[in-house]
This record gives sequence, structure tokens and C-alpha cells, in this order.
Amino acid sequence: MADKLDLTPEKVRIKDSYRERIFAESQQLGKSYLETLYFIIDCYFAFRKGAFPTQQVAFTPINTESNKLPSMTSTPLAQEKEEDSEPETFSLDFDL
Repeated sequence: MADKLDLTPEKVRIKDSYRERIFAESQQLGKSYLETLYFIIDCYFAFRKGAFPTQQVAFTPINTESNKLPSMTSTPLAQEKEEDSEPETFSLDFDL
């Protein structure tokens, strides 16, 4: 019977499109390519363990008077400015 290490390759080929996306993300984060790749993999496993909350979305197919959303009091432009004023930094703290 094959050992688990035999089934795990030491070298892995990454498609060019993924390599470019990972490189662009590493530049944006200011991290090395390898650190970014490890971060992406860690996030995947954390997601699989349920570390990130998921959003439940209810779908109502027919718009009637009883299920219409109340109108917004502020303008969309004002909301956009409010969202832009928040910093775009975040931190993740979880154990794998």
C-alpha cells in the first residue's frame, strides 16, 4: 500500500493565470509570493473549518406591497462616501 507521502508531490505546477493573480496579490499585500500562497492556503482551510461566518440570504421571488424593502433615506452617493472613509485593513486571528 502506498504511503501518504508518496501521494503528495513536492513540486506543484500552478497555471499561469493563478500565478499572475497570486503575484498581483502579493504585490498589493507587500508580502512575498510564497507568503501570499501560504496565506491563501491557510484561508482556505480556515474557511473549510468554519472560521469565517457565512451570510444567509433569503430569496423572495415576487415583489408585492407586503415584502418590498423600505426606501433608503440617504442617497447612494452618500453611502458610497461613508464606505470609502473606512480603512481597508483587516486582520485574521484563527488557529488551524
